[in-house]
Amino acid sequence: MKSKLVLAAAALAALGAPLDARQAGGAPAHNVLVIVLDDVGTDMIGAYESYERGLGRPAGVFAETPAIDQLLAAQGVSFAAAWASPKCSPTRAQILTGMFGRRTGIGSIVRTEPFSGARNPGLNADTTLLPQQLAAAPAPYASAAIGKWHLGDIDQFEADPAHPLGWPYGTWFDYYAGSRFNLESVYGPGSGNTYFSWRKSYASALPQHAPCGLGNVSCEAPALAPPALNYATVDTTEDALAMMSSLPQPWLVYVSYNAIHSPYHVPPSGLPAAPCLPGGAMAQACELGVNAGPVDLARCMMRALDQQIGRLVCAANPADTTIVLIGDNGTPQAAITAPFNPLHGKGTLYEGGVRVPLLIRSPLVPPARRGSFEPRLVSAVDVHATLLEVAGLPPRAGADGRSLSGYLASASAPSVRSTNYTEGFFPNFKPLPSGGPPPNYVCNFHNQALRDGRFKLIRRTSRDHANPALTVVREEFYDLAQGGPPDTSSGTPVPTPDWFEEFDLLASGAPLQGDAREAYGRLTRLFATRYPSLVR
Repeated sequence: MKSKLVLAAAALAALGAPLDARQAGGAPAHNVLVIVLDDVGTDMIGAYESYERGLGRPAGVFAETPAIDQLLAAQGVSFAAAWASPKCSPTRAQILTGMFGRRTGIGSIVRTEPFSGARNPGLNADTTLLPQQLAAAPAPYASAAIGKWHLGDIDQFEADPAHPLGWPYGTWFDYYAGSRFNLESVYGPGSGNTYFSWRKSYASALPQHAPCGLGNVSCEAPALAPPALNYATVDTTEDALAMMSSLPQPWLVYVSYNAIHSPYHVPPSGLPAAPCLPGGAMAQACELGVNAGPVDLARCMMRALDQQIGRLVCAANPADTTIVLIGDNGTPQAAITAPFNPLHGKGTLYEGGVRVPLLIRSPLVPPARRGSFEPRLVSAVDVHATLLEVAGLPPRAGADGRSLSGYLASASAPSVRSTNYTEGFFPNFKPLPSGGPPPNYVCNFHNQALRDGRFKLIRRTSRDHANPALTVVREEFYDLAQGGPPDTSSGTPVPTPDWFEEFDLLASGAPLQGDAREAYGRLTRLFATRYPSLVR
């Protein structure tokens, strides 16, 4: 351990030299900004609410997201059917690897403390991530990760305090500052709102300052608010802006916000606003009473988060920067309001749990395509493949992701997916070099969902509590496009979408017929051949 940390110190001290060399090489500037939102489903984005109302979905409550709506949705392409994992750590691994959890070993949330039973490891240091691939691009990319990491477990952080940098340090990101997991209180568990007093980790000295002191490998420092800039959402933005202005071009800045994850609260007033947004000045976050509930508080936090995202977008040159904004999973139950079903939110395989906002603003988007919604199926793993292409790199061999660059350029581009897949499982595992679990891996449960353009099959496989040698399989099957109550307003019944997965076609036990029967057979065969359960 001691020798490893000494080597780490030397590696971190040397980081500045190769970055300066990249800059001196005169590499063309096409920067990449990836923004990950925590617990933000499509119901929390105004542009998505407008789009889905236009399709006939029952109206929900508009969230105030003018920066996302005007600076990203109106200037780029929004994806209406993007899937992520039901929980955050697996989605983050998907974005950075282009592979589903069954390949990376990350299928559930990485915990802040060891389990008394099964281990739940974080992302293995042997994994190849997006930043190290971009560092090998024709124009090598400098990189920084800012904000919530949540891909290393407590044992990994004790062994490698600079886990986000990879091993040897700098294999993954060049720089990192933020929270190792969800926000942790400076004063211990349960002691105050962590957005105002939180443990901030630095895996390296930063280009703009050395918070740990010169020569230190990594450190942890308390972040206390006030001042307003130390409020966690703003602090993440400040670090990201500093990286965007100080890294040599081209750069990758991966910004992972903690918001709007609980604890729900009213953000402080007087936070900095998006300077390029018309009427963007924000004197105070919200007008809420002391008895405000999670729904109102979460939307208040979303309003503050939106302004901070706007600050990043305002600082990025639209002529040379590709911006990707994506949610890590759906909105949590406590923050969901009608007509959405609270029981179908974060942590579930329903659309409210896995369908997330995905917006891309890029020089690759021509004027005629800006402001459009792309309805075809896409996945969080596709972000990785898209950014490889942006950097002039070939697709990753054997990866699950598909580049979305064609969709950015044209609505008539060939489809890259006929189906969408997502999953969650426990525990995590260290994958084999070829990907997938080792022979001795024992999976407790594996929840999976697979859909085509119309139908969706959910399968939950678990071990029987009384007899672990037995497995229990439960399924639900939905006609998302035509499974709702028929519309008889014109006299002739017209099929309607099953917007909120209310009508399980398997619930009655009656045999499936026609299109439903054919689709169920096709999706079942795909499960068996392409995505077999990890519970064996």
